[in-house]
Amino acid sequence: MKLYIKLVSASIRSRMQYKMNFIFSMVSYGVIMMIDFVLLAAILNRFGQIKGWNIYEVGILYAISSISLSLYRTLAPELHEFEKYIIEGEFDSLLIRPVSPLVLLLSKNLDLSRIGGILQGILILCLSLYGLSQEQELIYIAAYLPVILVCGCAISYSLALFTATLAFWTQRIKDFQTFTLYAPFNAANYPMNIYPGWLKMIFFTVIPVAFINYVPMLYLLQKGGSLYFLLLPIFVAALFFYVSLKFWNYGIQFYHSTGT
Repeated sequence: MKLYIKLVSASIRSRMQYKMNFIFSMVSYGVIMMIDFVLLAAILNRFGQIKGWNIYEVGILYAISSISLSLYRTLAPELHEFEKYIIEGEFDSLLIRPVSPLVLLLSKNLDLSRIGGILQGILILCLSLYGLSQEQELIYIAAYLPVILVCGCAISYSLALFTATLAFWTQRIKDFQTFTLYAPFNAANYPMNIYPGWLKMIFFTVIPVAFINYVPMLYLLQKGGSLYFLLLPIFVAALFFYVSLKFWNYGIQFYHSTGT
């Protein structure tokens, strides 16, 4: 852990050498994501609700999904771009070092511009909670938020790690990321009960984005479920992280050096 902290600190220092570029990237990324939610809010304002979820409740789902994905993109950008390590042979340089290649990947080139997405999510979350405060007590939601954000980030990372591992066989993973990260997290911005049964099955099992926000919020927003719904995200995040790590350790055995 100490080594990881040192590597991360060095990465942050290198990024902060270009402060104006960092600020511009962070603000522009946050604004782009905010526009996306404004369009969603305009639709909800026109139709009122989506399957019993009002604009503030959907806002909470959107914010948690956005913060979780942005945290992962901030902390693990090199894992997201892992295919270049396979195609260009850069993975060889990680294997010859006396540190886990996964630790090295997670400590390189932190994408601080994604902090804009985190701040955007926090703003939407605060506005949504304020809107709901007129209708119900929110102390339990506020207390549970740190837990669900950690679980959301863990599930995001696990999905990314599983997808990156495919590169040991396929080399390229960009097309896979559309189906394992982009589309599922876009779907997680909305209540799961708007999707057909076969798609909900995927989001509750193979790509468990439903546990990032929808499952715990069912209970916390008094829409059904039980207290166990608050434990499920923790269990799913731990299980999926374990499985994806095992898959990575299995897949790395099939890596073949470029020989360059």
